[in-house]
Amino acid sequence: MDPHEASGAYALHALPEDERLAFERHLKGCPSCRAEVAELQAAAALLGQTTAMTPPPGLREEVFRRVALTPQEAPAKAREAAPPPRKSVAAQPVPVTSATGSPAYAPSRQPPRVVLAACVAAVLACLGIATWQYEEAQDARATAEQVHEQQDNAARVLTAPDVKLDNQEMRDGGTATVAFSRSENAATLAVSGLPPLAADKTYEAWFIEDGTPVPAGLLGHSPAPGLTLLDGPVDDATAVALSVEPSGGSQQPTTEPLGAVALSA
Repeated sequence: MDPHEASGAYALHALPEDERLAFERHLKGCPSCRAEVAELQAAAALLGQTTAMTPPPGLREEVFRRVALTPQEAPAKAREAAPPPRKSVAAQPVPVTSATGSPAYAPSRQPPRVVLAACVAAVLACLGIATWQYEEAQDARATAEQVHEQQDNAARVLTAPDVKLDNQEMRDGGTATVAFSRSENAATLAVSGLPPLAADKTYEAWFIEDGTPVPAGLLGHSPAPGLTLLDGPVDDATAVALSVEPSGGSQQPTTEPLGAVALSA
C-alpha cells in the first residue's frame, strides 16, 4: 500500500500492526501525512460527540399518510394487447395453492408506483428530520445569544461606577439582593434560600414605581442561587419586591409580597 493512501485507515485504527508501525515511521518524515491524519482524527472525535436527535412527533404518521395518498398504478389496456413474452423457466410465476385447493399465482413484482411512493416517503422523512434538526440548532443558537447578552448587561450593571447593592430577608425564608445602576438603567437580582414552590407556581419580581408594581421577571418555582437580570428599566423604581404567582406570571401581584428590597437613592 502507498503510505500516502493509509492516512484514513490509520486515523480510524484500522491498519494491521505491521502496516501501522511502517506508517508511523513514514509519518516522521512526511508533514503532509501528519497534517492529514490530524484533521481526520479531529473529525472522528467530533463525530463521536454528536447526539442522537429524536424525530419530531407525528413524523411517522405523516410519512404513511403521504404513501397512502400516492396513486397506485392502474392496469393499462395496452398490456393486454402486448405480445406474450417468450417462455422461460426463470420467468414463470411460482405456483401456489389457494385456500380452495386450486392453483394460484403470487405476484412476480411490486408495482413501480409503490416503490416510488416508498422512496418519496423516505426522502420526505429525511428532509423532515433535517429541517427539524436545523430549527432546533437555530433555537439553541438564539437562546445562547440571549443568555450571552443578559450576562453582558448584568456585567455592565455590576461594574458601573454608580452601582449600589441592597438586600432584604424574605418573609418565608431566604434573602434577596439587588444590584442596580441608574446610569445603566438596569438591575440584577440574586436570591438564596428561597423554599421551593409547587410546579404550578413561580416567584415573580416587581419594580415598585410610585407604589405601583411593574413586572420585572420570573424566577421559576425553585430558583437556584444565582444572578438574574431583571426585565425592564429601573427608571424611578424605589424598590424590588418578590411574590408567589401562577407559573405563567401575573401582570399584578395576586398574593401578598414576600418582601421588598428598598433601592437606596
